Amino acid sequence: MTGNHANKYADEVRRLIEQRLKIRSRTLESAFARAGRLLPQWAHREGRYLVQASQMMDHPKLRTMVDQSKFEKAHKALISHLKTIDPVERRKTRILGVLGVISFNLILVVAALLIFLMWRGYL
Repeated sequence: MTGNHANKYADEVRRLIEQRLKIRSRTLESAFARAGRLLPQWAHREGRYLVQASQMMDHPKLRTMVDQSKFEKAHKALISHLKTIDPVERRKTRILGVLGVISFNLILVVAALLIFLMWRGYL
């Protein structure tokens, strides 16, 4: 595997992060940094290895230190995980979560208002 293949793999993962998580970045390293809690810890670990290995693949003497099977395994794991993420479902879940919080707070305010009115003797 050459440095071009490694960079192609890294760009493929970065494009998937951009499409599925809506995180724009120029490099894979910054994409994983911006992803934060949107990706699990194992994905961050594999991503760090992918970034480090792709940088080492550009250097001829360091290229021999990269474990090819681990590199391809990390790439396949990240690709398969990112392909399972549905951006539309993430958006719906986020909107429903916000609506749930708003409705719960509204119920609390109405209950507090009713308790106050009962305490003052208006009900």
